[in-house]
Amino acid sequence: MQASELMLLALFVVVIWYWLDAMRTKELARQAGRAACERDQLAFLDDTVVLQKIRLRRNQSGALVVWRGYDFEFSSDGSSRYKGSIDMLGKDVSRLFLEPHRFEPLI
Repeated sequence: MQASELMLLALFVVVIWYWLDAMRTKELARQAGRAACERDQLAFLDDTVVLQKIRLRRNQSGALVVWRGYDFEFSSDGSSRYKGSIDMLGKDVSRLFLEPHRFEPLI
């Protein structure tokens, strides 16, 4: 193999690795959002999260990791939509926020 072929192969491997890592992190964020909604008796709308921001940040041990910010929507009464957000530092949830919302007690 020539150097250019090796570089192309390495680039391909990096792109595939990044894509798989991004899909796994998105699934972890979706699970965290769904769990927070279930805990607070809210409806997790559209069963998805949407990537809004991506950065490189340092974790608590000082290692450089990918930070991703996701948004999602939820409902407390079935007719209103509220926003929530999840920050993922690597594979860990670093922040989960639910917009102030109306509470409808279950009867």
